[in-house]
Amino acid sequence: MKTSSIIAILFFLFSINGFSQDKIKLNNENYKFKFSLPEGWTERKVEETNKKDAVSYTFDRDDGKIAIMLLAFKVNEVKNLNDFVYTLEKDLTLNVPKKDSDYTDFDSGNYDGKSAIYKDSEFTEILYYYRTKINEGNNYTYLLRFIVPSGRYHSEIEAEIRKLAENFSPEV
Repeated sequence: MKTSSIIAILFFLFSINGFSQDKIKLNNENYKFKFSLPEGWTERKVEETNKKDAVSYTFDRDDGKIAIMLLAFKVNEVKNLNDFVYTLEKDLTLNVPKKDSDYTDFDSGNYDGKSAIYKDSEFTEILYYYRTKINEGNNYTYLLRFIVPSGRYHSEIEAEIRKLAENFSPEV
């Protein structure tokens, strides 16, 4: 076999592996979002309400340095984003630490959101809140929550979290 043929085959095999590095790929049609995670992550749990109006996913990085919670809710109308954020921050079952940064707002046309850093003595968390803005039909709200033990939180972890958050997108 010629060297160029071997190189072509190796390039093809590398391309397949190189371009499909996401281990977990969610494309949830019922809640209209996509999310992916690279190698090194495990989906821990998925729960949906009996009324099929909310779903929760949890993921762990295999080395235990980061956990992710993804909540998605179906809502009948465009939800007030500030009300959504307030409700989740105050939800005792979520046990969100105290906010440690100002909100960062973003707007992508059919959806918008906010993010902020939260801290307590045990954990540093970055939370992303999203809401869809569709005039007709169902709308959705989402919480993407990254949880890191405070002793392991540093600028590299923060940069990784921001990159992982880019893998989430409402599909409206």
